[in-house]
Amino acid sequence: MRKYISKNRILSILSRIVIIGLWTFISKIIDNEVIFPTIKSIIISLIGIVKDPKFISIIGYSLIRGLIGFFISLILAIIMGILSSIFRVVFHLMNPIIKFLSFVPTMAIIILALIWLNNETVPMFVGFIMVFPILYETVLKSILNVDRNIMEMAQTYHVDKIIIIKDIYLPSIFNNISQIFVSTLGLNLKMVIAGEVLAQPKYGIGSSLQLQKTYLNTSGVFAWIIIILVMAKLIEYLLNGIKHILDINRWKG
Repeated sequence: MRKYISKNRILSILSRIVIIGLWTFISKIIDNEVIFPTIKSIIISLIGIVKDPKFISIIGYSLIRGLIGFFISLILAIIMGILSSIFRVVFHLMNPIIKFLSFVPTMAIIILALIWLNNETVPMFVGFIMVFPILYETVLKSILNVDRNIMEMAQTYHVDKIIIIKDIYLPSIFNNISQIFVSTLGLNLKMVIAGEVLAQPKYGIGSSLQLQKTYLNTSGVFAWIIIILVMAKLIEYLLNGIKHILDINRWKG
């Protein structure tokens, strides 16, 4: 097992060395910082961005927008998923809405948001719209896939619906949501940044990306991409750590 892990680490390091080597080679051939910046210029841009006094505010506002939009989506998805499983009217009402949100182009959503909302709210709305259908369908399937024997037993003994929701539905929902939590939160953050690119709020990663593009500072764009990737990885580690501490897998029982 240790040999297998050690081999994977070596291969991982080698792959990174190869990528760096290829990047250096291609950047020297092209020899144009606007089209394909060197690793050195990207690192210089990265250091400059991190040293900017506004850096923390930029990161913070994007994260706050992402978290607000995501948790609104999550809470609403749980509520509407439970209602849809209980009331057929709600299920049939939500069906066309979810289909519409699932298939409508992202750019169309952003354009509509720009018409309806102010620049600060647009990114949150876009993030909300993109992850809500995923969360809603996960919640609904979690409830519909509950063991029929358990539900029949609950009906036989006339168990109150509140108890059914609390002791049967919610554990199933939390179990399934925990499996897609990291991926949907990551998707939400990406969509928030995409919304910021067009909405241009005062502080935001998307606004900063658009600014770098305006000045044709390609190295700055790549620097922000590196920052986004690092953020995504840190969030993933944090959420996995919280999941482990809270022992979310207990819901599986």
